[in-house]
Amino acid sequence: KPKLFFIQACQGKEVQCPVYVEPDAQVPGMSSMQHSVSPSESIPEEADFLLGMATIDGYASFRHIQQGAWYIQALCSKLQLLVPRGEDILSILTEVNEDVGRRVDRLGTKKQMPQPAYTLRRKFIFPIPKDPPPSQQHG
Repeated sequence: KPKLFFIQACQGKEVQCPVYVEPDAQVPGMSSMQHSVSPSESIPEEADFLLGMATIDGYASFRHIQQGAWYIQALCSKLQLLVPRGEDILSILTEVNEDVGRRVDRLGTKKQMPQPAYTLRRKFIFPIPKDPPPSQQHG
């Protein structure tokens, strides 16, 4: 089974600054090809891991004093929104990157870029629960 880890931590003390860019042409979506693997086929020991880091190596991660860490807030929000739609984890983490990448501190001088790393061999889609989470169940 795949193992997913999400790490909210700084990876250094450097602060990412905003970089202003002009819009470029859109890149058309690329289709992914899937293939089946027979039960007798072996896989590498390091296969099927996903590590979602709050920021890239060498840089600080940030949190809002009341709302919490930028990365965790975006991750929870995108999981809540996109898991029920059947989105795969890499598509969700791309949305998280977009969300966090748009954020800026109150002075407008600090940015953050999350970085997923993975050895997944297939798309990973969370099963859609049939029942609401325990926190939303009444009884």
